[in-house]
Order: sequence, then structure tokens, then C-alpha cells
Amino acid sequence: MSENGQQFFLSRAVSGVVDATVGRVEDRVTSTTRGIIEDLEPFLAEEAGPQILDAMLPYLTEHVVPDIIDGITEHLAKSTGPEVLKGMTPELADELVPVLLERLRPYLEREFIPAVIDSVTPYIVETAAPRIVDGMLPYIRAEIVPVILEDFVDDPRVRHLIREQSLGLFWDALESLRSTLAKGDDILENLIRKVFRKPPNTDVTPDDLPVGRKRSHAGLLTRFVGTAVDLALIAFVVTQGLSAVVSVLDSFLSPVPAWMVVILTGAFAMLGPIYEVLCWRLLGRTLGGGVSGFGVTGHAGAHLGLWRSVARTILSFFLLPLWAVGMIGTVFDPARRSWGDRIVGSWTPYLVHLDRRVSRD
Repeated sequence: MSENGQQFFLSRAVSGVVDATVGRVEDRVTSTTRGIIEDLEPFLAEEAGPQILDAMLPYLTEHVVPDIIDGITEHLAKSTGPEVLKGMTPELADELVPVLLERLRPYLEREFIPAVIDSVTPYIVETAAPRIVDGMLPYIRAEIVPVILEDFVDDPRVRHLIREQSLGLFWDALESLRSTLAKGDDILENLIRKVFRKPPNTDVTPDDLPVGRKRSHAGLLTRFVGTAVDLALIAFVVTQGLSAVVSVLDSFLSPVPAWMVVILTGAFAMLGPIYEVLCWRLLGRTLGGGVSGFGVTGHAGAHLGLWRSVARTILSFFLLPLWAVGMIGTVFDPARRSWGDRIVGSWTPYLVHLDRRVSRD
């Protein structure tokens, strides 16, 4: 055998011996290590492990954990958190939120909501509400109020209500004026009767009285106001009508002949008597009588006949001074009839608001 062959054989033998030795050593180390670990496992789990954790916990808490949290916070906030919430939102909205609200409702209704309202109300009343109103007021005035008013104006029910309300206010004001004049009649009559040393007149002709009246027929003050209203109305119509007609004629006949002016003046002057005759015959009152609250009737409350209306007009219109003197008779007559009323056969009962009456006590 050559020298090279001997060396190769020797190296092979040595390598085999080493490999065998290493294998045995590895097996023995492995088995030994496993035995040691099995023997040490209870000790590590019960004593060594907790001691190691207790020793490392301060370092982990102060250094390692904050570094880990700082490192993952940005990722959680930008990526993980939104993805988790996005995936959980349907389940939260459909299941969790209703359950939470249902369980929290008694507490919310009993304690939370009243406490919030009590704490917020002063701020709303003192600060928020005035600011909101001040801020919205220009818009309300410019946009909302015109629309509301337009709807009101177009609504037939509102127009009917306004009409009824206005008419009611008018009648109430008119009745207040009539009642005041009636009280003035009583006071004036008692004063005049005292001057003539006569006791108060308490006689009443009908069995019922108008509301708020002590007597059934109009006295001096009521009749004077009614006559004044009629004379003012007649004077206005005559003067304005005559002036308008003369102005129209003057544009054609400039100047208007004097004889024509006289005829027109007489014609317009007759409007007063015609007005009184027609009012007493057809309505039982003139406009002045309606305002002051008395009418003119014949026997038993019927309207005056045509000839009695004409006779009363002649006495009260053409013989006004004589008629005024005869009014003193109202103070001494139980039905407050003037001397002219007795001649014509007329009475002047009070008118009543909407014809309401109360039975005499």
C-alpha cells in the first residue's frame, strides 16, 4: 500500500470515529437537555418565571410598552382603527346602539334629560333665544309675515271673522255711546225736575226695558244729539251737492244764472224734509236717531204713517224753534213725549243693541 493510500484510509477511519462520537454526544446531550428541561419546568413556571417577570415588569412598563404604543398608535389611528370601525358600523347601528338606548332610556328620561334641560334653559332664555330672535327678525318681517298676511287675506274664513269682529266692535262702541246718552237723559231730567220742585219721574210705559236703561223712552240729551247729527248730515249733503252741481253747470253756462241758483238751492234744501219723512215712514228712525239710540214710532210701536211723518217734519224742520221749546215737555211726561209728539201722536223709544231686551224687574 502506498503512502497516499495509507493516509486516505487513516483519515476515513478518523472521520468515522469522530462522526460516531459526535452522534453519541448529540444524543446524550439531547436526552440530557430534555431531562434537565423537564426537571426545571415546574421550577421555571412556579418560581423562576414570575420572578423574572416581576424583575422585568418595571422596565417593560416604563420603556418597552410606551415605545411599542408610540410606534403602533399612528398606524392604529390612520389605518387599523378606521377599518375596524368601518367593518363594525353596521353591526353597531343595527344591534348594539338600539340595545344601549333601550337600556339607557329610563336613566335618560328620569335624570339625564331633565338635568340637561334645567342647566341649558337659563342660557337659552337669557342669551340664545334673544340672539336667535334678533337674528331672524329681519327675515321674519321680510319673508314670513307677508306670506302669513297674504294667506290670512285670501282665506274667506279669516275675512268673515274680521268682518264679524269689526261689526261687533262697532255695535259695542255704538251701544256704549247710546248707554252714556241714556244716563245723561236721566241726570238732565232729574236736574230740571229739581228746579221745578218735582220728584223724580219713575213711570215707564212698556213692560220691558232696554238693557242698561232706567226709562223706556229717549230724553232731552239723546234726542238733541240725534237731531244735531241729522242737521249736520243734511247740511253737508246740501252744501256739497249744491256746490258740485253749480260747478258742473258753471263749466257750460258760465256764469250760472242767479234764478237757476235759487231754484237749485230750494231743491237741495228740500232734501232735508224728504230725508226725515222717508226715514220715519220706512225705517222708524233717522241716521241721527240710530246713532244716539232712539226711534220714532206711532201707537203700539208701529211706524208713523205718511201724513204723520209729514206733519212731524214740518214741526221739527220748518218750525224748529217752536219744536225746541216744546221739548221741555219731555221732562214732565211719563213717556218723555214733547208737545210736538203729543200733537202728531208719536213716541220716541230707546233702540237696543241687536234688539236685545231684558224683562223689567
